[in-house]
This record gives sequence, C-alpha cells and structure tokens, in this order.
Amino acid sequence: MAEGRKFKLPTTMTDEEIERLGILVSEVDGLNSAPHPSLPPPRSFNPWAASGAPPPPPPPAGRRRLPPPAADLLASLPPPLLDAILARLDIRDAVRTSALSRDWRRRWEALPSISLSFLDKRGGTPTSVAVDRVLARYPGHISSFSFHFDKYSAARVADWLVALSTRGVRSINLQCSYYHYSFTLHSSIFLCSQLVHLELNGCRMPPLPAGFTGFPVLEELKLYAAQFPENGESLLGEILGASPLLNTLNLSYLYVRDDGPADWTIGGCNLRKLTIISDKSYGWRITDLPRLDEATIDFGKYVSSGDFEGFISGFAQVSKLILHTCYPLPPLANGHLMETLPCTFYNLKSLILWTHFCERPAILATFCLLMNAPNLEVLEITIERTFLDGIEANAENHNTQCTDAFCANLQVVKIKGIGWLPSEMCFIELVLSKAIVLRTMYLRLGYESSKSNEDALCELMTYRRGSPHAQVFFNGEIE
Repeated sequence: MAEGRKFKLPTTMTDEEIERLGILVSEVDGLNSAPHPSLPPPRSFNPWAASGAPPPPPPPAGRRRLPPPAADLLASLPPPLLDAILARLDIRDAVRTSALSRDWRRRWEALPSISLSFLDKRGGTPTSVAVDRVLARYPGHISSFSFHFDKYSAARVADWLVALSTRGVRSINLQCSYYHYSFTLHSSIFLCSQLVHLELNGCRMPPLPAGFTGFPVLEELKLYAAQFPENGESLLGEILGASPLLNTLNLSYLYVRDDGPADWTIGGCNLRKLTIISDKSYGWRITDLPRLDEATIDFGKYVSSGDFEGFISGFAQVSKLILHTCYPLPPLANGHLMETLPCTFYNLKSLILWTHFCERPAILATFCLLMNAPNLEVLEITIERTFLDGIEANAENHNTQCTDAFCANLQVVKIKGIGWLPSEMCFIELVLSKAIVLRTMYLRLGYESSKSNEDALCELMTYRRGSPHAQVFFNGEIE
C-alpha cells in the first residue's frame, strides 16, 4: 500500500477473525458443489469461462498439483458474485478480506454500494475512527447509515452527514444516548435528497437550509424525542409538504422550545401509517389523509382537554386504530368526552384500546367507539390498574343504549388486566350478548382482583351468548 494513507490495514488477525474468514472461504469454495439460486447448474458452471480467462493448463504427468490458495479460488468467481458476497458481509468483515491477498487489498472499495451500521451502543472514539476511515477510503454510494452516538462521537456526526449527502444515501438512523445532551443536527441532513428512510432519536432539529427542495422519495419518517426550535410546527409542515411519497410517520414525544400556542397540522396524500405519542397539548390537527390505514394515538394531558371528538374524527377512514384513553379525566370538565362522534368508522376492522373501567368518561369513550364501528372484527383491550380509587361507574345502563348493530361483526375479543370489577363484568356480559358472530374471547387477569377466580368464572357461565359458536378462554395466572 502506498505510504501516507490515513487508513492502515490490520497486520494481525485474532483467532476469532481467522475462524470467521475460514467459514467464509469454505462457503464460497462450496459454490461449485452446491446449487445457488443466482448461478447455472453446477455441471455447466465454469468460473474461467464466466470471467473470460483461459483455463489453466493441466499439470505435468507424474507431478501432483497443489490446490490453489483460497484467495485465488474466490478471485476466480465472476465479479458480480463477489460483489454480492461482500455486500452481505458486515462492513468490518468486508474490510478484513483485504488481508486475503494483494489482489483483495482494495476489493471491498470497488463495491457499488455499502451499508454502515453501528447501533451496538458502543460509540465513542474507536467506532468514530472506523467510520472516518471507511468514508475516507470508500468512494462509492452509502446505501444506509446507522449510528448510536454519545457525547464523545457526536462531534463527528456533522462531517459524516456532509459526506453522506453526496453519496446517495437512502437510509439514515441516528440514535442519541443522552437526550439532555445539546446536540443539533447539521442542516446537511436536509440535502440527502435520495433518502427513503429517516429515523432520528434524541436529536435537535436544525433550521431548514435555504433552497430546501424536500425529500422526493422519502417513505418513512420516524422522530423520537426530537427537539424542535420555536415555530417547530411550521418546520415539520414544510418537511411533510415536501415529501410526496411519505407513507409512514412516527412522531413520539416531540419537544418544542416555545411556550406559545402551536398548531401541528398533519397531512399527506400517501400517508398510510401514523403514530402520535405526546404528553403535551400541541394542538394536533389531522387534515387530508385519504389513504391512511393504521393509526396509533397516545396522548397524556391532551386527552383531558381540547376537542378530542373532532381530533379522533380525522381517523375515520382507518382499518386499524390503537388508542390510549386510560388517563384520569376530570368529571366536570369532560364528563361528555366522546359520548357522540361526528363520524362513523366504517372501515375499522381492528381496535386496540388501553383504557380502564373506573370512571364514567373512559367507559363512555369505549362505548362510543364501539357503537360507531359497525364493521369491527377484532377488539383488544388492555386495562390499566392505576385508577382503582373512586370506582363509581358500571356498564349496566348502557345496555339499553346499544342497538342491534352493536358489535354485530365482532369475531375476536381479547381483554387483559382484568380485575373482576363490576363495571368490567358488565362490559364482558354486554359484549357476549350482543356479538352474534363472536368466535373467541380471551380473558387474562391483572395484578389485583375484586373477587375470586372461582366466583368470577361461575358468573361468566351464566352470561347469555349471542353467538352459539362463541368460546371463552380464561388464563387464571396473574401477569
């Protein structure tokens, strides 16, 4: 290797590396005897003919020919096959093939593209140096880049993003170990115009650069604990508006350095899967999501304030809804929560609820959703056992409010965290009596129970079943 290179290959290999390399050589050497989906049948395969080189002359009579070195056997394979083998290796192992022979010293650098993944939470200086060296030596495309950085390696991320923006990177996943660490992404992240997948965890979002043209092929955007500057809602709106192919959006615990009112508007003509998890009232609004199919909504304080009925109506077209309504609700201010909805969930097939049956507003929300989902087939409920004080409500009075269409298409019910409270028993009885095509109901106990399992099961046996084929499965073990 020419002197003066910054990247220096290892001169020694550990026993583990030698063993791993031996496995690779043996697998490649066995391609002549084992079928491979991308190669012709073994009888018609000739590595010298495939590479265009003449076959070696036969050995002289009476002289035993020594087998060629393993590196020569690998080099005799067609270049596309060698690229496919190297591309399937971890970048560390691909670089280590440089030790095979002189011909292999720069073989990995000729790959059409490579993937760099360092998500093992070991960050720090050694891993940062490895990324620096690979980016310095490899001139081709970087298909994906994943890194778990800490306060020691964060200083290098800006330079990496500048390099990646010119390498046609299609996937970036950055995980920050310290959310309190003041780390702001470099604005070159917005210059990676070929991104298909972008995931950021614990990063501070930079302002959009001048002349931002968007992400024309971005399909997945996942932001966890991301910090936005003032007026961050407009920054997010510009990103969404400039990503026409976006189909998956995850916004979890976003933070905005602005105490003023905000209006986060979520829209996208191709968005199919949306997740919003927030413990702050940021004024979320849903508009223009014609193709949305699956939504996950988990709000903390926001559930107890604002126009929640209007917000949830923005998901009327989904077929799968995951909703958390297990937070304590002030009875005076929100006793009317979701008693009625201005829409009907005609497409909803699967509903997953995190709720409780200890307060009237939460029970009303559950009944309201069920009465407005006439085609629901699968219902899963996880009961939170944090709200046992002040148990006041039961479901008996809702029996007269339910029409014949209530749970008419429900086939599978799963309820976890049961405590055999009267309100929970009434709900189970009502569903069993109304679900005329119910096949299975799965019941699992929680940590606390208001009655013995024997008494509860005896009571369950007396409930009328609207479906003659309904089976109830009970797991008496406490989770």
